[in-house]
Amino acid sequence: MALLAVVVSSMMLTVLGRLWYLQVVSGPYYAKAAADSRLRTVPLPAPWGRILAADGRPLTADTLVGRGGLETWYRADLAGRAGVRELAVDSRGTVTRVLGERGPRPGNTLTTSVDPRIQRLAERALAALAAKAGRESTGAVVVLETSTGRVIALAGHAGRATPARHGGAMGLDTESLSGASGALIAQRAPGTARAITSQGAAAAFGFGRRTGIDLPNEATGYIPDSVHPEHGPAAGQGEVLVTPLQLATAYAAAVNGGTLFSPRLAMTVLRPDGTVVRTIAPPAAGRVAASPETLRGIRHALAAIPSPDTALDAHGGPGTSWSACYVPAETPRYVVVVVSSRTGGHAAESAARTMREGIPRLGGTTRGT
Repeated sequence: MALLAVVVSSMMLTVLGRLWYLQVVSGPYYAKAAADSRLRTVPLPAPWGRILAADGRPLTADTLVGRGGLETWYRADLAGRAGVRELAVDSRGTVTRVLGERGPRPGNTLTTSVDPRIQRLAERALAALAAKAGRESTGAVVVLETSTGRVIALAGHAGRATPARHGGAMGLDTESLSGASGALIAQRAPGTARAITSQGAAAAFGFGRRTGIDLPNEATGYIPDSVHPEHGPAAGQGEVLVTPLQLATAYAAAVNGGTLFSPRLAMTVLRPDGTVVRTIAPPAAGRVAASPETLRGIRHALAAIPSPDTALDAHGGPGTSWSACYVPAETPRYVVVVVSSRTGGHAAESAARTMREGIPRLGGTTRGT
């Protein structure tokens, strides 16, 4: 009994000693641990990637989700990956310490084929056209590289001139690169451009369907049911309707051997460290089903150098003025298409002439990586 009493007493003393140690000696530590038992996770937004012009400078000051255009089309590349910070907080919600952190990964950089000098020239030509035509006019300028289908300049306005005011780091009108550009949505009768837009040739040049450019909200244009009878009764006039971009891709095909490209603004996707994720090449959307004689006729018509008092390949439909040209005329590297509405006649000719004469003066054009 005496031995049992000693054993029980020893055990009780051990327990009491342990309780004293936990409550008195280690009490503050466990009190803090209990206070820190609540975990808060804070997301760390990732910086969006930049969009660069062909010369490496930012095309826009910021790339906002939902603005339309390249930001929407290449959102997965530009968005990056959000980070996370884990915090310990007490019962009052006060942060007591940082438990860990995973930093955000910035979005990739998108380089484009847009030449800022040609883009500015297009915007100035379009603004001058709008000033002459009045506020109710609409217009667009498209410049494509004939051999690749890359977009060199794209400008459009809806009833007003387009001064630089939307964050363009180089004085560019960034709205003209959005899906609302008149170059993508203006569907107009091409008038007398019968060599390439007659009902018999329209389907051969890819009209009546989207070009597939890397911008949203592109219009399809229209081919009458006499060309596609399976579409049912004709809606409206039996007239071919085209967008400036569709006409530019067709004219490019006339000099590149007959390839209809799906135009692209983007050239490469680069990681934050500058290494290449992928290169973006304009895919071939088809071949022109036209005779070599037809293609030669188109090339000759647009390469002819007019006198100062004549129209530059102007195609005027009702309330519409078209003009197109190759630059340089002898060895076409670019095709330029200009359209103006509510003016008729040769209103777009002066804008096209500005582009045709101005681009060679720029010297060597800028190319991206």
